[in-house]
Order: sequence, then C-alpha cells, then structure tokens
Amino acid sequence: MKLQFKSSLFILILILASSAMVSCKKFVEIPLPADQPTTATIFSDDQTATTAINGLYSSMMTQNFSVANSGITLYPALSADELLNTQPDANAGSFTNNTLNSGNSIIETNFWRKSYNHIYLANSILNGLSNSSSLSVAVKNNLTGEAKFVRAFCYFNLINLFNDVPYITTTDYEQSSTAARTSRLAIYNNIVSDLQEAQNLMSENYPTQGKVRPNKWAAAALLARVYLYLEKWPEAEQAATAVINSVAYNLSALNDIFKGNSSEAIWQLLPVLAFLNTADGFTFIPYSSTVKPQYILTDWLVNSFEPGDQRKVTWVASNTVGSQIFFYPFKYKVRSGNTVSEYNMLLRLAEVYLIRSEARTMQNNILQAQSDLNIIRNRAGLPNTAANSQPSLLIAIEHERQIELFSECGHRWFDLKRTGRINTVLSAEKIGWLPTAALYPIPFNEIQANPNLTQNPGY
Repeated sequence: MKLQFKSSLFILILILASSAMVSCKKFVEIPLPADQPTTATIFSDDQTATTAINGLYSSMMTQNFSVANSGITLYPALSADELLNTQPDANAGSFTNNTLNSGNSIIETNFWRKSYNHIYLANSILNGLSNSSSLSVAVKNNLTGEAKFVRAFCYFNLINLFNDVPYITTTDYEQSSTAARTSRLAIYNNIVSDLQEAQNLMSENYPTQGKVRPNKWAAAALLARVYLYLEKWPEAEQAATAVINSVAYNLSALNDIFKGNSSEAIWQLLPVLAFLNTADGFTFIPYSSTVKPQYILTDWLVNSFEPGDQRKVTWVASNTVGSQIFFYPFKYKVRSGNTVSEYNMLLRLAEVYLIRSEARTMQNNILQAQSDLNIIRNRAGLPNTAANSQPSLLIAIEHERQIELFSECGHRWFDLKRTGRINTVLSAEKIGWLPTAALYPIPFNEIQANPNLTQNPGY
C-alpha cells in the first residue's frame, strides 16, 4: 500500500492541518508553537497534545469528498438508487452506472488514500500519547479515546466500501507499504475493541463547545451501528439504549437537525474552509434556481416518500428547467457563505432509534421495535407503523432508513449490502447491474506499488 505520509512528515502534517482551523477559536483556542516542534514537544503538555487531535479533525474537513466529508454521502448514493448525476463526468458516471474500474481517481484519492491519511494521523497521535508521561490522566485518556474512535470510523467505512483492506496500526512506512489485506471480520473485531476502549476512556461531556469532538456516547452510537452490521442484536440494542437513555440528545425539528450543535447531533465536524459550511450543501444546492442541479434524486427515491411525510417537504427541494422538475437533497440549507450555521453530521440520534428498532425486531421484541420506529415516523408527521410481525417490520425499517437517512453517509448503499438485498433491488432498477459491483475496486496504483495487495472479484 502506498501511503501518503512518512513518519518524518508527521509534524508538518499536524501543523498544516491545525493551521486551517485558526479562524475557529471555539475549536482551537491556543496558538500553535512558533517553531516547528518535535513529537516530544507536541505531547509534552495538554494544550499542544489537544492541538494534535484538532489537527486530525481539521484534516478530515479540509479534504472534501472523502470518507468524512461528503464523499461518503455522494458516491455511494450514486452507486445505490438515491442520486443521478446530470452533467457529463466520466468518474462520477461510473458510480451511477456501476461501471467502476481500478483506475478511477475518486476511488484512489478520495476514499483509499484519504482514509489511510486519517488513519496514519490517528496512529501517530496514539504513538505520541503512549510515549508521553507529562500529560494529565484525563486529557491523555480522552485524546487516546478520540484517536481510537476516528481510526474505527475510518476502517468501518473502508471495509464497507472495499471489504478486506490492510489493517494498519503503525506509523512505520516500510511495514505499511507492503501490508496485505486483513479479513473483514478481523478488522471488525479491532473496530469493536477500539470503540469499547474509546467508550471507557472518553468523558460523557464533550471536550469542547459543540459536538465537534466525539464523547463517550459517540463511541457507543458508532458501536451500536457496528454491532448491527455484525448482526449482534442484543449488543446493538444495548449500545443504542445506552445512548438513548443518556438523555444527552433529543430529536430535533426537521429544519434544525443539521445545524451546528443541534439537539439530535451526536458527532459533527466543524467547518474550517472559508466561505463554506458543508461540502454537502455546496455540492447539492444549485447556484441558481434556474439551473439543472448537478445531482438529482432518483424517481425511485422520490416516489418512496409516503403521502404527508414532512421529510419530503423539508429535505427535498427542486428546480424547474423548461418543463421538467429536478429534485435534489436539501437536508443542508446553506450552499456557501462566511456565516457558519451548519456542521457536517456524522452521527445522530434518529439512526440510533432505527438501529434499536431493527435489533429488537430481530429478537422478536415486536412492540418495542414498533415504538422505536414510530418515534421516527411521528416526528416526520406520519402515523404509527402498520407492520406487526418480524418480516413486515424489517421491510418497514428498511423503508424508514431509506427515507430518514437518504443522501447521508452512505447508509443506503451499506444497508442494501448488509441485508443481502442489493442484487434484488438494484437489478430491478439498474440496467446491467452485476453483483460484483457491490464492492469498489482496490486502486490499481496501490496494487502496482504493493505486491501483497489483491483485487476484488470482477475488476
């Protein structure tokens, strides 16, 4: 595997990433050292060590269209049945048509390399923290938990995009450059371990204003998602219940969910680029009300909304060009501007309710599963579900996840795969669908650089 960073560049990366956040005083409240510090200097006190973790979050937001910032929303939504691209773009079109090849630059740069860049930074921070004896116990624990959380988050997305990938916990470039693929299950086990440790290490309170650095409940929420994917139903229910019972979160009004520090938000990333709130808002909202949006909702998705669903009213907008109406995602309301009001949403309470509903359904706890599902439906202005058996509830939950989480963090693409429904659904909707398209290809350049990497079937 050809990683972007060598250990000698670690400090430079942190400085560059952190410097992008200087304008956000609520996030980074201390100046960077005047000289280029050594690793030992960075982890010599609580403030500079915190600067390192802030640099990691900044790098996740400055790298648009990656696993943490819009890319995990846009491209899997094109691959699934949520979005269509309306402008000629061979790279994006191959997602829509499910005709990806290993030379696709988006796959290589936005998903593979940027994910491993974030992982490298997380590993570097963990290494620096473990070698430091001068930090306060509380700060060292919290920062360790945060770095493990981010590493788990990145690997979760990688294995759900590519299946088996190299699992890297070192900053040694020579070891990383020849790492073979690790089994998906083994990586899941490591993800669970990282999140359990993060949950134990991090505080219930957010370490800064807003929810832009994860806390104990963010780790529990992501752990609930992981258990759901692993079909560990009691564990998924337990983790989801811990988040819900924490009373730290409440469902927001539909218009307010994606605002900074909304009551529903569990983990968001703070915008760091000038004149931009979120990459999602900038990407999906057209620059004019008279132009065709670049990315539009499919008829399959638009027609899936039930009559009276307020999510269609609030989260879907349209432009009329000629005589044709084009619908586009409108969860984020701000396209651009210097006033920051919306943050990049990565974990929120509605998903946790849907996780618990599904976990309870799989344990035949029908009444409580209905209750969780109805909480989400009622918020959208819909009546209680009519589903009253395990099979009908699973269909209802799949539908509710499709509508509640559309164009958001790759949920639909991942759901179709984890439930085994992808071939049934997409073969009926897309001409020429092939089952091997459910996995993205390992980038050709990475295979060329690393003789121990192998390709996914069909590429």
